[in-house]
Amino acid sequence: MMRKTIFGGLLMLASVLLTVSAGPAWAEDLKYVGSERCGKCHEAEFKSWQQSYHSKMVRSKDDGILKDVVAQWGNGGPSKVNLTGTPATLNDVVYVVGSKWKQRFLVKNPATGGLLFLDKQWNSVAKRWEGYGNKNDWDTNCGTCHSTGFRLTSYDEKKPTEQKWVMAEFNVGCESCHGAGSDHAKTKNRKPIYSLKDKSIEEQTRVCGYCHIRSENELFKTAQGNPSEHLPHPVVGNSWQPSEDWTKWYPEHVVIPGVQPEDKIDADYKGDLAGMFKMDDKAKKSGIYESAKHHQQYQEYLQSTHYTTAKEKDRMSCSSCHSSHATEAKPKMIVAKDTCKECHDASYTVDKFMPGTGQTVQGLFVRTHTFNKDPRPPQTTVSGEPVYNK
Repeated sequence: MMRKTIFGGLLMLASVLLTVSAGPAWAEDLKYVGSERCGKCHEAEFKSWQQSYHSKMVRSKDDGILKDVVAQWGNGGPSKVNLTGTPATLNDVVYVVGSKWKQRFLVKNPATGGLLFLDKQWNSVAKRWEGYGNKNDWDTNCGTCHSTGFRLTSYDEKKPTEQKWVMAEFNVGCESCHGAGSDHAKTKNRKPIYSLKDKSIEEQTRVCGYCHIRSENELFKTAQGNPSEHLPHPVVGNSWQPSEDWTKWYPEHVVIPGVQPEDKIDADYKGDLAGMFKMDDKAKKSGIYESAKHHQQYQEYLQSTHYTTAKEKDRMSCSSCHSSHATEAKPKMIVAKDTCKECHDASYTVDKFMPGTGQTVQGLFVRTHTFNKDPRPPQTTVSGEPVYNK
């Protein structure tokens, strides 16, 4: 579903003006200081952030590889690089992605300076190997959300293989949600740093939604020339800042079902966008579409009465229930089983109103965020454990 290219001239100009070494690098000119620096002053928040999965999404092999993976590598584990078919061993792995539900494995791509996936992933819950087929550089398909301060420094839409990029740090660091922090670190002034406090429900929710979506970008492609899942800043050379409304970027080129008005949630999408939501009679009758794939919480939540209600006092954002850095004053790192009871009676439970619908690995389903009044039967057991496909 190609859309008209209206930013091509600007991007080609930017590709001429901004030229750096290919591949990822730790940039000193991004005005990012890194989460470790934030932790020197914000110790409690930093320590609790370290316990979150935001801080552990991408790790070096030595720091993050699971013991089960090492033990089972030779028992049906990865054997080749997805893109090239080149044989690969455990020794070739540089970084691992994820751990809670699944773990994937990255090796260097000498052609671009980026990172490529291997052909298997480890199901952490079922403790088994599963096929995985992503044939794109991790950096140019996943880097926007799995790193902090990602930016393209050079891009020509006609030559995506030659694009160049940098990032401030791996993982969802402090500055992913609070913006570049160098001015704040130097002056101790609060104004340069972004805070969710006193922001509208729309803005608070949109910050989380930047990553918790499924989209397709036909303008900024992967290094392999495929539509990318990531959403770079509209100006090549800049990084997205949480105060910016990304939902209005590239309307001619980015397809975000359920977010942009022209991208109807129940349209007939192809490719990676196909089969995003439950499109059965139940969904069509209620007008509420639960996800069938993972990382679509924003697209689900926009349908929820928690978000759409006209009663301002009853409106909620993601941070009403979640906190990326819990403290004693605000202990909600994750949603506990009885969270709903803080506002509702005992009949409102997470298991009932947040059934698992979006599959993330075989047999494991992520909880929906539509809060449908007529919820689906959960595809997970009452305890939250997965129901495995037979």
